Amino acid sequence: MQIQYITNKKGHKTNVVIPYKEWEDLMKEMQKQRLLLGLKEAVSEVKTMIAGKKKMKTIGELIDEL
Repeated sequence: MQIQYITNKKGHKTNVVIPYKEWEDLMKEMQKQRLLLGLKEAVSEVKTMIAGKKKMKTIGELIDEL
């Protein structure tokens, strides 16, 4: 990965420039990670509901959350 740093007058890094293709790849990976995290949280919530520690939601409540 070819990375370029842009600095201010004091020499502090303020921006990073990477090739666009690599940016796209990073964004796709972030989307996958967000999806996996969401699924993990959903499974955890369902387990809590099954254990009786949390009230189950109706279909209407789930749709409202979307």
